[in-house]
Amino acid sequence: MENRIEEYTVGELAQAAGVTVRMLHHYDSLELLKPAFVTAKGYRIYRQPELLRLQEILFYRAANMPLNEIAELLGTGNRVERLTSHREKVAKALSEQAAIIATLDRTIAKLNGDDPMTIEDLYKPFPKEKQADYEAWLVATYGQDMAAEIARSRENLSAGKGDILNSQNEQLKGIEAELVTSYEAGCDPKLANLAAHQNWVAEMWGYPCTAAAYAKLAELYLAHPDFIARYETLSEGFSQWLAQAMTLWAERHK
Repeated sequence: MENRIEEYTVGELAQAAGVTVRMLHHYDSLELLKPAFVTAKGYRIYRQPELLRLQEILFYRAANMPLNEIAELLGTGNRVERLTSHREKVAKALSEQAAIIATLDRTIAKLNGDDPMTIEDLYKPFPKEKQADYEAWLVATYGQDMAAEIARSRENLSAGKGDILNSQNEQLKGIEAELVTSYEAGCDPKLANLAAHQNWVAEMWGYPCTAAAYAKLAELYLAHPDFIARYETLSEGFSQWLAQAMTLWAERHK
């Protein structure tokens, strides 16, 4: 008896992979993941090769890799080589996370009075070179005024304002969730309401966020890969939409 070739519609694949139909359409438009074929009625149909390619894409997206880099990577080597290399990177990241967990455990023990910690112990798991590189990039891109802002951020942390910052981060999550909902509902960027987001930025900075400063922040969101990767994890294409919405909002509120 001849084996049946398993075929999946875009809806079936989206449900099986835990992604949205919109995401698969987006990948198709980017030629990152094309269907095996399209029926006469316009239905996208996927087979085993496409399923494996989507799985590989999702591996890389879970590591916050931008889509353009994924597209380039998929064009190199073979799948086994790529996945083997990616496994090594994931294993290294897990090792680093394990170090952070161990430090968290020691910090909790210290706060309970059970374990003394040196200053080296406090910051052992965090990659200082990455933070230093990021700060240097900000100063090089936006000038020496940015150095003062970085110093202010450090002062906030050292002054025991960690609880306030944690609260502000929770507020940001809620604001961004609402913006993602608007984006995924097809909201035009020029109609997006960025008032809460701009107010949050001002509160975080500790001084008013002018329209000009807000527009500059939009540029920053698209200028550094870390920001792009962060917003792309919230929703595919969200980084571009958010930056455009912020720019248009700033123009309307000069």
